[in-house]
Amino acid sequence: MDKTTAMQKPFSLELSFTIEINQGDIDDIMCAALEDGICHWCSSATVVGEYLGSHAHEQISRGGKLLLQDAEDDIQYELTQDKFLKGLRLFLERGHSDLINIKNESIDPCDFDSDCADRVVQLALFEEIVFC
Repeated sequence: MDKTTAMQKPFSLELSFTIEINQGDIDDIMCAALEDGICHWCSSATVVGEYLGSHAHEQISRGGKLLLQDAEDDIQYELTQDKFLKGLRLFLERGHSDLINIKNESIDPCDFDSDCADRVVQLALFEEIVFC
């Protein structure tokens, strides 16, 4: 191997860090998901038990559950806070790390449009994007 070839070889760096998200961040992402993001595959979202906030999009950040009704089949998917956090982690790991503010160790939910919110929910439920 000559020196030119050796210099062209890319280097890999594995990064590991923690980001902080708050209740409002989750609420904002869930609001985008429920208002527009998941509407192409989900016909309704039902709060399980009593409302833990004023609106359905506040349920997940407060430890509640939502049942999401498949628009084409008689299937309901249960979304919980643990699933949501897993979906958000997968979303950020799979190519959306640009939404992480490394300096502040946070995300800005204003950067999450309805498409991003949809992908977070789908990754939370299915660990992959099922509905395009």
